[in-house]
Amino acid sequence: MITLLSLLVTLGILITVHEYGHFWVARKCGVKVLRFSIGFGRPLIKWHDRQGTEFVISALPLGGYVKMLDARESSIDDAERSSEFTGKPVIQRIAIVAAGPLANFLFAILAYWALFMVGVNGIKPYVSGVEPGSAADLAGLQGEFSIVSIDDRPVDTWEEVQVALFSRIGDTGEILLVDGQRQSYQLAISQWMSGEELVSPIESLGMFPFGSRIDAIIDHIEPGSAAEDAGLLVGDQIHSVDGVEITTWSQLVDKVQSSPNMALDVGVIRGEWVEQILIKPKERDGKGFLGVSPVSPDLPDDIFVTVRKNPFQAMLSAVNKTWDTISISFSMFGKMVSGLISPDNIGGPISIAKMAGQSAQSGFESFISFLAFISISLGVVNLLPIPVLDGGHLMYYVIEFITGKPLSDRIQAFGFRMGAALLMCLMAFAILNDITRLF
Repeated sequence: MITLLSLLVTLGILITVHEYGHFWVARKCGVKVLRFSIGFGRPLIKWHDRQGTEFVISALPLGGYVKMLDARESSIDDAERSSEFTGKPVIQRIAIVAAGPLANFLFAILAYWALFMVGVNGIKPYVSGVEPGSAADLAGLQGEFSIVSIDDRPVDTWEEVQVALFSRIGDTGEILLVDGQRQSYQLAISQWMSGEELVSPIESLGMFPFGSRIDAIIDHIEPGSAAEDAGLLVGDQIHSVDGVEITTWSQLVDKVQSSPNMALDVGVIRGEWVEQILIKPKERDGKGFLGVSPVSPDLPDDIFVTVRKNPFQAMLSAVNKTWDTISISFSMFGKMVSGLISPDNIGGPISIAKMAGQSAQSGFESFISFLAFISISLGVVNLLPIPVLDGGHLMYYVIEFITGKPLSDRIQAFGFRMGAALLMCLMAFAILNDITRLF
């Protein structure tokens, strides 16, 4: 229920923001707006304002539209000719179409601005270890260290590190990392993370954030569990399962969860000896369950940080963050088209719903940040040069602005049919990806 309500709130807010951008600029340009609709299908609520615009909230909240007076759709009286859309100068039509995505970007800036003034919580980029043979290891990074910049870009939190690294996905060359001792390291990459579903970039480079890599040492055993029945003890370190070496707690979890009611030969380090114990994980929710928890890692005292800025600094940071997200999003689309990034990373409404629910449960700050990110994504998608989307309309109007005459109705109609078909294919592919991730 939280996931569903969060999705409805997210879509409702962002669709309203987007369509209001079109609506407001259309009114300022003197275009008569016939209908402002949030959602499709059967109207649930509708009313009219003093200028005759019908406002509608419909049953299916997966989009919206602003219907303007348009000579292409119906006959226009001479008295209304001056308020008709196609009769307006092309620069005004460009402004009306671009206003929707720009409204989404402005919403993101205002949301980030408020967050930076209130204070954004984050985790400092401390690394607890490096995987042997990884890009980080080959660059000379060892042991525990902090990260202060990526590619000459200062970073204060793990989120900023991830954003800086996302811009390099699919690239070939070197990533410049500077640690807390101001030592520089060059991490070699070649078509980095290409053709695969995106995982954590920092772990792909072979670095483990503090707290992410937990040793397979038992700290607690649940009474009556499979672990207690088999004779495991607090302090035992899991060395292997069925002959496969175990070095982290996540490896143990993966193995156990995939083996409900199956006997496992577990190697356990006790003192100076390795003992072999036969354990049969019990089944819980269709997965294997051992009934143990690990020793929690000791985190640095200052690992948590709150970034709070004055109004001017907050606005500057909000604009920079929004711009970075926009540029990275367009870069990702370009790399997907060129084959540098796997299209399996495209997500649909199910992914958005899951993220909305998770962010809502994580707190107000997380949900507002999620709203800002999805608002930017909505604006970016609408600016893609696909007929049917705002970007397709802009492409037509820019051609008209350059050539001095519009494209023929036949060419525009063909483009819209092709755009609709492409958009339907993309939506189907995104939903298929969502379903694949679920199972």
